[in-house]
Order: sequence, then structure tokens, then C-alpha cells
Amino acid sequence: MTTPHPPNNPWLRTASCWLHQRSRGLVCPDTPRLDGKVALVTGATSGIGAATARGLLARGATLLATCRNPARGEAFLASLGDAAGRVTLVPLRLDDLHTVPACAAAVAGRLGGRQIEILVENAGIWPQRYATTAQGHEIAFGTNVLGHFALRRAMLQAGLLAADARVVVVTGDIYALQEDCTPDYRYRGLLGGMYAYCRSKLGNLWIAGELQRRHLGLTVTAAHPGVVTSELFGSSTGLFGWGKSLVMLDPVSGAQTSLYCATQPGLVKGGYYHSTRGLMRLRDSDPALRRERASALWAACEALAG
Repeated sequence: MTTPHPPNNPWLRTASCWLHQRSRGLVCPDTPRLDGKVALVTGATSGIGAATARGLLARGATLLATCRNPARGEAFLASLGDAAGRVTLVPLRLDDLHTVPACAAAVAGRLGGRQIEILVENAGIWPQRYATTAQGHEIAFGTNVLGHFALRRAMLQAGLLAADARVVVVTGDIYALQEDCTPDYRYRGLLGGMYAYCRSKLGNLWIAGELQRRHLGLTVTAAHPGVVTSELFGSSTGLFGWGKSLVMLDPVSGAQTSLYCATQPGLVKGGYYHSTRGLMRLRDSDPALRRERASALWAACEALAG
């Protein structure tokens, strides 16, 4: 479905993401099957990523799961039962570009001449305080935008990503609170960390649009999962965790938009899919549609990833 334009006021728009997400949230069908297809999911060992990975495995896919924490990765494998035989953990730190070549080499070794047909760029960070990546870039930009850019670039250069693959870029409608995305944003406090996250989600949308324009054979979509009770928002235990569970989606529900974009026929290439609004119709003034800024960000990422 395609919905009317979202509210013009960015704060009202952000608040409206909470409305009806439990009752009207997108639910991905169990078909088509993905037997014989290879998928790669970043951040696949917890939260929305784990739920997305499980959904792809349930449909028959073989899975490559990037992982920065070996212990968590092994725990994830142990939870999968027989499906664990179709999963390979691949070490990667999205906040350190030096880990990308080894990750791409490991992926190539596992594929054995095959190609990735579904790529879900899921991993993300919401900073609690100002920090930088190993290369000195603001941490939300470096992880959410540049790390994925470098990984995808390496796989394209090595021919590991199929020319007609699906690429799902997980964003967040909260991006509307910001106007720009750069590697050098500086801030203080929790509100600054939120804005850094918003900027990175805007960057995700810009890069998704540029990727589609530059690689027409791919089917690139951006996905807003809803407001989900994940580690982005702190602990999920105790009183705070109970409060989150009352108003936020669980990770399985949050994974439905990503799964929909990864599996369903008839998607609009370059489309932005929202958990409750479906295919989004954006106003011409929406920051996501700033082509010149998107092109400039792509060029900056090319230079930094190089």
C-alpha cells in the first residue's frame, strides 16, 4: 500500500510512528520460499537483526551473519537448533574499516563461487555519549552509514553481491528531525546522541537512493521497522524494560518490514517502506529527497572507505 504524505512537522511525524504500530503493523507473509538463496544480515545476533535472520532461515535461506561479539554469536547459533547448519558467523566491526577486507574475504571463502542474493544492512548504534570510530569518525555515522558502505563496496568490487540482489537498508523515520549527515558531527549529552542517530538514518536513506541510481539491477529499499524494544534504547530488564514493552514493538514484530523488503514481489525499486504506512510518499521538501546532498555523501563515503 501507498499512504498519504506523513505529517509535515518532524516532531509530530516522529510521534506518529508510535500510533497503531501494534494493531496495524506490517506482517510479512511466509512465502515465497528462499531455498537455495544466500542472505547476509549485519547485526544478526540480537534484536531486530536476530529476528530478521530467523525469518530468513525459516523461509529456507542460507545465512551469513556478521558478528562483532564471538560469545554472542555462538549463543545465537546455539539457539537456532537444526537451522544453525545453514548459518556462518563472519567477524566484523562496522566501527573499524580495517576489519572489512577480512570480512569480505571470509564471505568469499564461504560462498565458494556463489553470490549473495539478499543483503540486509541492519546493524546500528544510538550513541549514549560522544565517541568516534577507529578511524576518528563520529560513531553513529561511522557505524550506521560508513561501515555498511565499506562492506557493501567491498562485496560489489569482489563480485560477491549478485547484480539483481535485494539490498534492504534499515533506517528510522526519526531521520526527519535532522537536515544533514556528515562524518564530523560533534555533540554533547543524550539529545546530541539522538540527533547523531537521526543524522545517520538520514544518511542511510541518501545512500540507499544513490545505490539504486548507480546499480539499476539491484532492488534497493529502505525499511522503517517501527519503534522497537531493542538495545538501542538501553536495558530491556526491570521496570524500564517493562515500560518499554508496553509502548514498543518486540523484535519479531520489528523485523517484519525488513523481511517484507527482503522477500516480497512487486517492490518499488528505491522505495521507502514504513512499518505502518507501507510505501511512503514523501513531500518534495523532505530531507530524504535532497539529491545533491545524497550525491555528496556518497562521494565522501567513497573517499573515506577507500
